[in-house]
Amino acid sequence: MLRPVPALLATMMMALTACASTGERDGASYKTALVDNKRQMAIQQVADPVSTMITGSTEREDIAQLESIHSHIAPQMDSSAKVHTIAFDPASGKPLSPLAGRTIYLDQTQNIQLYPKEVVLSFDDGPVPHNTPAVLDAMKAHGVKGLFFMVGEMAHYHPEVAARVVAEGHTIGSHTYSHPNLVTLPLEKALADIDHGAFVVDQATGTKTHFFRFPYLSENEKLDQALFERDYIPVGVDIDSLDYMPADTNRLVSRIMLGLEQHGGGIILMHDLQRRTAKAIGPLLNRLKDEGYKVVQLKYGKAPDAPLYADTLLNRLRFGSGTAPDKVPFKAPDKA
Repeated sequence: MLRPVPALLATMMMALTACASTGERDGASYKTALVDNKRQMAIQQVADPVSTMITGSTEREDIAQLESIHSHIAPQMDSSAKVHTIAFDPASGKPLSPLAGRTIYLDQTQNIQLYPKEVVLSFDDGPVPHNTPAVLDAMKAHGVKGLFFMVGEMAHYHPEVAARVVAEGHTIGSHTYSHPNLVTLPLEKALADIDHGAFVVDQATGTKTHFFRFPYLSENEKLDQALFERDYIPVGVDIDSLDYMPADTNRLVSRIMLGLEQHGGGIILMHDLQRRTAKAIGPLLNRLKDEGYKVVQLKYGKAPDAPLYADTLLNRLRFGSGTAPDKVPFKAPDKA
């Protein structure tokens, strides 16, 4: 039987202890304690925690109904081969970074195909002073871009940080206004929080958001349909960093790398709200580079001047299964 009250008290005590050690006693730490407790309770109610990590679901029935996009790692004939496209600076024509990979454009809800050792770095719950800028500094040093799912309330209070995320070329997503568990709310209230959050994030960043992530990764069919009608693409998670749990930098980085090794690559969930994440992002990027990973950026829309590619058995036989989609032109089947 679940005992949520002791769990909540224990989590809040950890947050208060952390505040005492850092000298920070603010609402964000208290809110983080509540978020952590809800995550722990959700995980305890799922029989298979591995399914929770891979699918982003916190309820058994959601696993079959999930609509958030995830990644599929494309198989290769030679598992040791490295198939990547390199990102180039359009002005100088030089490679941006050994760690920077391709850009994938999406204009509809569909799972993305990644090649082995391709990752998407995603961050929830910001923007906040100090921690979000530290994440941005590390990513800038490595020449890579991420996907930031902003909470409207945070963007409202820290618009200068939100604006910097956009100015440095990262992709923006919405994460509601107040970070509620949407499936527990009446639909009208849930949609109001979604709409208000997107509006505030759009105002703070000066751009239109099209990507969305559910708080607590908790969704249902009605909410998915509402997002579709609003032209939002919900993004799920392949590897949960669990960075809301106490861990030093080495342990946090090792946890993420283990998830990548097991999954082959994928969408990583982190939180720029967390100080431990801000400290770990640099070492994580170093580890990704050393082990031959590429960081892929997701953007909304159609690729500019990109050749069409039909992912059919015929084209796989013609061009090979290891050829990057953005390097293979579309070719219609020969007429009989």
